[in-house]
Amino acid sequence: MRRHLVLALLFAVSCASPDIDLEAVEQQATTPLRQKALGRMRNAAKYFHDNVARHGGYAWHHNATNLNERWGDIQLDADQIMIQSPGTSDVTVAFVEAALADPATPTLKTYAQDAAMALRHGQVKSGGWRLYADFKPTPTIKACYLNTTASCSCGGCTMSAYDDQVTQNALIAMMRTDQLLGFTDTAISGSSAYARTRVAASQFPTNGGFPQGFAGPVAARPALSASYPPSIGTSCGLAHCYANSYTNEYWDDPTLNDNLATAFVEMLSWAKDIYPSQAATYQAMRTAFGDFLRRAQMPQPQPAWAQQYDLQMQPRWARSWETPAIAGQESQDVMWALLRLYQLDPGVPANRAAVGTALAYLETVDYANDTLLSRYIELDDTSPSNIGFYTVKPGGYPVRFSTAPPTYQNYGWEGPSQLAAIRAEYDRLATDTTVMKRSCQQLRADTVQAVDTAVNNERWITTYSPGGPRSGATPGDYLDTSTFARNMRTLAEFVTRTTTDCTAWNY
Repeated sequence: MRRHLVLALLFAVSCASPDIDLEAVEQQATTPLRQKALGRMRNAAKYFHDNVARHGGYAWHHNATNLNERWGDIQLDADQIMIQSPGTSDVTVAFVEAALADPATPTLKTYAQDAAMALRHGQVKSGGWRLYADFKPTPTIKACYLNTTASCSCGGCTMSAYDDQVTQNALIAMMRTDQLLGFTDTAISGSSAYARTRVAASQFPTNGGFPQGFAGPVAARPALSASYPPSIGTSCGLAHCYANSYTNEYWDDPTLNDNLATAFVEMLSWAKDIYPSQAATYQAMRTAFGDFLRRAQMPQPQPAWAQQYDLQMQPRWARSWETPAIAGQESQDVMWALLRLYQLDPGVPANRAAVGTALAYLETVDYANDTLLSRYIELDDTSPSNIGFYTVKPGGYPVRFSTAPPTYQNYGWEGPSQLAAIRAEYDRLATDTTVMKRSCQQLRADTVQAVDTAVNNERWITTYSPGGPRSGATPGDYLDTSTFARNMRTLAEFVTRTTTDCTAWNY
């Protein structure tokens, strides 16, 4: 049957193109999938590095016919790159994993090294990273850069960002590149060491949480357990009317905003594994963070998590539309983080137990046939929660709760419910604490997709109709960094696992 399919392919191709090399077509049709995966991985890495990179770094979206049109959450010029995912950090990790899977191709190490050096350029003096890096002698995207002529006079220039996993993912990329290169590149090793020292000083002593960003060491905070704010049911319908309610900025308080919990766990886990001489330090930091996550869980009747906490470990306002509330998206991320902590250390069963308590509550408030979860769920410590939206006044603050979507649309007010997957992992970990992996069948299917959709065997095209802050982009075909990183990591995983646990799929 397979031979018949090959002959049919040869017939179709030869009719379409009489000059085709029929022997090459037959060889390609019978090439094992692993060989195709290796070829696509090498070609795609070379194309992205040689053609798409600027100063070794990347944007989010690159116009496929005009690679100088580059977009992150803003338009970037040829001297600017995105650090924030899915940007240069993601590409660096993709190159690292490709190099580990294919040591016979040494240029993959070079590609990882070049991307890591672009990250190093964007490192700021406080130790971490910000959303962008600018390579111009006089940067137009200013920051207090560590390794270049610093621009330290602009607002926020000294702040390293944890928000959107910026510093966490950049540091993971630097650490993994450092390890890949055998700790021989002093610039990359120094960048990693500098960042790790300052990250350690940014974790709240005693409390165990992290702020949304840091400019220097943070002061100790007590290890308080989360509680409901007083005054629920006021005329605001919330814990506080926003104006003048807080003595410090929200970004200096413990945060879980935008899925930071899993990013912190992975950053500290990589640090512990890559630098064994400091493993005790990173283990202690990870343990303290797990303790914080459990204390940050709200008590009954809503035992989930808020987006932002205040000095008393009560949910607080952040930006004008970010309310003191149960945060559906962040709660799911915290549950994944706690399950990962339990998988890493089953000797702390409280991490898994906290997830079970949260699931029992959150499974009662997802909706649309259990497929959606609200970004915010109203706090109410005396009656069942209400689910919906806070109405945002133009230029003002939310003042009432309603089921109608707010007029402020540039925000994710609801998101996919991951509770079924979290429940499945919670149940699995009761008897199996190995690392959760893609099944070999799923890995093969994902690899086939990556292999078959590569244009000219070297790049992946995404049709893009930009909107919102990128509405000025030219509609059409783009090279998306997220697609590149996802497919490269899939190919690298397939190449590696077809020599280990997925040998049956090496065809």
